[in-house]
Amino acid sequence: NIFSATLGAKAKIHFYQQRRGIDIERALELFIPLEEKQQRIIWEDAIEEELAFDRFPHTAPANAKFHPLPDVVLEDKRLAKAVRDLKETLYREHSLELLRCISPKLESTVDESRSDFMVRLQDGLNDKKEIEIEKFQTRYGRKEKTLIDRLSRAKERVEKEVSDSTGSMIEAGIAVLGALFGRKSPTKIGRAVSKGSKILKERGEMSRAQERMVAIEEEIEALEYELEDKIDALNEKYSVDNCEIETFSIKPRKTDIDIEICAIVWRVSNV
Repeated sequence: NIFSATLGAKAKIHFYQQRRGIDIERALELFIPLEEKQQRIIWEDAIEEELAFDRFPHTAPANAKFHPLPDVVLEDKRLAKAVRDLKETLYREHSLELLRCISPKLESTVDESRSDFMVRLQDGLNDKKEIEIEKFQTRYGRKEKTLIDRLSRAKERVEKEVSDSTGSMIEAGIAVLGALFGRKSPTKIGRAVSKGSKILKERGEMSRAQERMVAIEEEIEALEYELEDKIDALNEKYSVDNCEIETFSIKPRKTDIDIEICAIVWRVSNV
């Protein structure tokens, strides 16, 4: 039945900001142990507890003994000064801590954890990235179609030249053999040799056509690599790891801090 004094308070802090859609209330129960020689009430040292303040009895038990109260409390009528000090402390010490990203512009909601905010931020970045990727795919798709059409025509050219060259070689071979073994005139032999030179020329043209076809294939491959590089750059650009995240605070108005109860609360002494 020996009791020690504590100074207890029940307060509510209202945070309101219409622009951000913030309208919440926080309830606090604070307790400070009191000692007889205490000179000041320092609310920063208060312990926050959930003790159902409203259920505390108002009547002392029989034969109870109480430790003396400090003068700082005895001289504070209705604990008015303690209440004022508490409001100042709550205004100074309590605020809503939120997160925001500078670019893209995004703010966390009340009670949203950092990890949840980062996930939401990355989702937004992914949406923007997909739009950029679609634009690149459309642009590069048109370029690729043009190259594929050119490649198709180049292949047709190569196939035609291979076919024409083969036919010309057979025809020239017959002409040369006929000229040699058929005892043709030198004039006819000269014509055959001339036709053979034409074959070599045709074979050179076929080689250039093949080179053109290979060059187009290399252009298509380079285009694909270029698109991959663009997408890699977008992955880097729209990564949450590259976003600047900062913390900012929203303070309550002093008029939105309500001290519902401030009273002496006696507890069973440990001594």
